[in-house]
Amino acid sequence: MSNDFAYDKVRYPAQVYPKLHPARLGAIARLHGVPVASPRSCRLLEVGCGDGLGLITLAMAYPQSSFIGVDLSNAAIERGNAQRDALGLDNLTLLAADLLEWDPGDRPYDYVIAHGFYSWVPQVVRERLLALCNQAMAPGGIACISYNALPGCHMRRMLWEMLKFHTGGIHEPAARIAAAQEFLQLLKSGLPEGSLYATTMTGEIDELSGRLDPNVLFHDDLAEINDPFTLDQFLKHAHAHDLGFVAEANYHEMSTRTAHERVRPLLDDIASDDLATKEQYLDFFTGRRFRQTILCRKSAMPSATQQASAIASLQLASALQPDEGGADEAGRVRFSLPTAGGVVTDNPVVQAMLRDCVQAYPSPQPVRELFDLASGQQDSVNDDALERACQFIGRAFAVGIVELHCDGPAFANEAGALPLASPLARLQAARGENRVTSLRPSTVDMEDPATRALLLALDGTRDRQAIVAFVTDALAQERTVDAEDRDLPGADELERHLEYNLLKMAKLGLLVDRPG
Repeated sequence: MSNDFAYDKVRYPAQVYPKLHPARLGAIARLHGVPVASPRSCRLLEVGCGDGLGLITLAMAYPQSSFIGVDLSNAAIERGNAQRDALGLDNLTLLAADLLEWDPGDRPYDYVIAHGFYSWVPQVVRERLLALCNQAMAPGGIACISYNALPGCHMRRMLWEMLKFHTGGIHEPAARIAAAQEFLQLLKSGLPEGSLYATTMTGEIDELSGRLDPNVLFHDDLAEINDPFTLDQFLKHAHAHDLGFVAEANYHEMSTRTAHERVRPLLDDIASDDLATKEQYLDFFTGRRFRQTILCRKSAMPSATQQASAIASLQLASALQPDEGGADEAGRVRFSLPTAGGVVTDNPVVQAMLRDCVQAYPSPQPVRELFDLASGQQDSVNDDALERACQFIGRAFAVGIVELHCDGPAFANEAGALPLASPLARLQAARGENRVTSLRPSTVDMEDPATRALLLALDGTRDRQAIVAFVTDALAQERTVDAEDRDLPGADELERHLEYNLLKMAKLGLLVDRPG
C-alpha cells in the first residue's frame, strides 16, 4: 500500500448515511420481492468503509450480526479499530486491504455496500467490485452502490475539469484546496452577465463553494478519477455480472412526481413493464446527478412494482401530525409534516395507525401491530382492510412522507430513572468532537457546552440530581477554561429544563435501553 494514498494524506470526514442503513435497504428489497435477511441476523460488507463509523453504529445496534469493512487507507482503518476496541465490538472487523487482492472468504454476505467508491476508482476495480457481489452475495442478498450520475453531472464535470486544470501543478493538499477555492470565486466573478453559461455555472459554483469541509472538495471534486455514468451504463455493467436492478436507496426520488405532470403518465406506463428504463428517462427529465442503486442477483427476480403485501411485515416510522380541526364532513383527516408535505385519508384505521406511530417517532413500529391496535378500535373492519392500509403506506413511502424499515435499530424512547446515552456518542463527546452519531443513525451537533456535558453525564449511573450536579460542575470548569464570556446555564435552569432536554436526547436517538 502506497504511503502517498490520498486518503492517508488528507482525512475524509467520517459520516453516516441513513439511506444506506440495512434496515432501510432491506425494507426496499422486500417491498420489491427480494427476500433479504434481517439486519438482526446478517453478514454485511462495506467496501471503501473509511474509518468504519457507519459500521460501528450497526455493530452496536445488531450484536448478533457480523460487519466487515475494507478500505485501502491504513490511517482510516487504524482510527476505526481504535474506536472499535474502545467500544468492545467483537462483531466488527475492519481491514486495510486492496480490493483487487482481498479474499472475501467462503461465507456469503447478505448486504454489500460501496458508497463514494465506484466513480472514483479505475475500471479494473469497478469490475472487481461487481464480480465480488456476484461471487460473495447470498442468494437473497443485495448490494447498494453509489456513483455520480448523468446527465446531471455533465454540468458539474465542466467545473471539475477547470479545477483540475487550474490546480494541475499543485501537489500539496492544503495548497491545492486553497487554489481550487480561489479559482471558484475568480471564475464566478468573470462570467459574462446574462448568458446561459453564466447562469448554469453560477449555480454549480455556489453549490460547490458551500461545502462545509474542504477535504470533501479535495477527494470528491479534485480526484484524479471521477467518472459519472448513466443508469443504463451502470446496469449494463451490473448485468454482465448477473446482477439485476431492484430500486434506489433514495426511494422517493423514483417517484414520477419529480418530473413534469405532462410526462408522468408516460413514465408510469413504462415503469409497469421496465422500472430501469423508466428511471433512465426520469433522469433525462430531472437531470439527476447521483444514484444509490440497489442490486440483487438476477435469479432473485425482483418485482418492478411494489408488493404491498410485504409492508405488513415491515416497520413504519412517521412524523405526520393530524392537522388542527380534526375530520371534515366526509371523515377525511389531513396529516402533515412539520416542514412540508402531507396526506389526506378518510380511512379510520389508517388515521389511527398514523396517530399511534407519531407518538413513538422516530422509533419504527411494526405495521401489523399498528394495524391490529387500530382495527381493534373500530366497530367493523373488512377483510381487505390490511391490504388497503398497506397500499396507503406504500404510496406515502414512494413520495418520501413516511419511512419503512426492516427490523430497524432500537433506541430508548424515554430517559428512565438512570438515563443511558449511546457509548459511541459519549466517546465522541469525550474526545471534544462537536458532532456525535446517533443510533438512528444521524449526525447531531453538540457545539453547545451544556448539551455536550449532559450527554457525558448520561452513563447509566446517575439520577436526575446527580446529572444536574455533573453538568453544573462541567460548566463551572468551562467558565474557568474558556476566556469568552458566554452565558452558560446555572443549576436552577439546568434542573428546570432537564426533562425536556432528556426527551430531546431520546427523540434524537441518543439514548439506549439499559442492558437486562
